[in-house]
Amino acid sequence: MMINGTVTELAEAFGVTRQAINNRVKKLEDEYLSKNERGVTVVNREGIVILEKHYGKTILVDDVEEDKATGAVDFEKLISQLLTDKNKEIERLNEQIVMKDSQIAEKDKQLDQQQQLTAKALTEREQTLIELADEKSKGFFARLFKK
Repeated sequence: MMINGTVTELAEAFGVTRQAINNRVKKLEDEYLSKNERGVTVVNREGIVILEKHYGKTILVDDVEEDKATGAVDFEKLISQLLTDKNKEIERLNEQIVMKDSQIAEKDKQLDQQQQLTAKALTEREQTLIELADEKSKGFFARLFKK
């Protein structure tokens, strides 16, 4: 049962980078933050609930209903919530893959254009060198009268 969480713990629980969680935690009100015995910033339960809403993922385990008399946990609800969370995570990762694929395609296009421009510049340079060599091979009067 998570009551408070550090940036590292929350990043791991939400399946995002520490930087992403750190940026989100910086935007939380001070009432949701405190320091632990080592001086590390921790987010309290209410802050974690806000983060859960932002990321669309439940990480607080005590949200699962428990039968007080028998101590039994509603495993169907727990499994359903875990599946929902994993499906959202898969969807988020698929969106990232699509975005990265489009970025790679754009970079490939730019690289191809750069290679074409480089080849054209080299061809023009070679042509200029050939023309210069032809000019040098001509005699003085041929160059003077441009024959």
